[in-house]
Amino acid sequence: MIIRSLVSIAVIAGLVGAAHAATYVQKDRATLRALDKITGRSTDIEVFVGQPVVFGSLKGELEVCYQTPPEEAPESAAFLKIASTQPVAVETMDAAVDANEVETVSEDNPELFSGWMFASSPGLSALEHPVYDIWVIRCTTVDPVKPVEPELPQ
Repeated sequence: MIIRSLVSIAVIAGLVGAAHAATYVQKDRATLRALDKITGRSTDIEVFVGQPVVFGSLKGELEVCYQTPPEEAPESAAFLKIASTQPVAVETMDAAVDANEVETVSEDNPELFSGWMFASSPGLSALEHPVYDIWVIRCTTVDPVKPVEPELPQ
C-alpha cells in the first residue's frame, strides 16, 4: 500500500514536471541591451549568430540563441562570448564598426565572458565589466520577405 502511494506520487510529480518543462526554439539573432555605466546610455544591439559586433571596447559574438514559443512563459537564452578590445573611435555607439577588423587586447586571455545569459534573470550569469553591462532581451529570427504582388491593370 505504501509503495503504491509512493509510486503514484512519483508518477504525478513526473507528469507535473514534464508539463512545466519549457521547450525552446532555436533562433538566428538576438537583441542585446548594452549599458555604458559612465554616460548612462543604453543601446539595443541586433546580433546574428556567428557575426561578431563591437560595442565600445567590447567585442561580442552570439554562438546560439533559443526562445520559448509564444504559448509558453517568455524566456530567451543565449550563449555569448565577449572579449575586450582596443577602444574604437566612433561618433556614436550606434556607428557601425567591422568587428572582424578589431583585435582583442590580449591573446593570452581575451575573453571576459563566455556562457549562457537568460533574459528573465540577467543577474544570474552576467558580464563583469567596470564600464559596460550587457544582457539579453530576446531571441528572434529574420522575418521572411513577402513577395510583392504586381498590380493588375484595371
